[in-house]
Amino acid sequence: MTTLADVLGSETEANRWMESRARGLVLWKRVAPQDAYRLVEAAVEEHDPAILAELGQVWTRRPEAAESGLPAVLYLTHWLDRDHLVVEDGATGSAVLPLLTLNAYQLDYWHQP
Repeated sequence: MTTLADVLGSETEANRWMESRARGLVLWKRVAPQDAYRLVEAAVEEHDPAILAELGQVWTRRPEAAESGLPAVLYLTHWLDRDHLVVEDGATGSAVLPLLTLNAYQLDYWHQP
């Protein structure tokens, strides 16, 4: 399975991203600073889309979800609300996807500004 360091190009970039995500949890979710990085680290290890999902990412369907009828590849274009993303699937165009559906996928790569 692809790691965050693989996706971002280096362990340094992965750590920088995780620190940024942890700061966001402290500021916006009011998570205690001493707990935020551990939460992000655990979520990254578990490939939890609630922490990982960001716009511009491409997610590929996990092999064990092949029979689910879900598209093979998703490109995250924008958030509809905190629990729903708008995605492009390469076949049917845009669709609204519940965030939890990304559990059937794994982060493949993303275009960062």
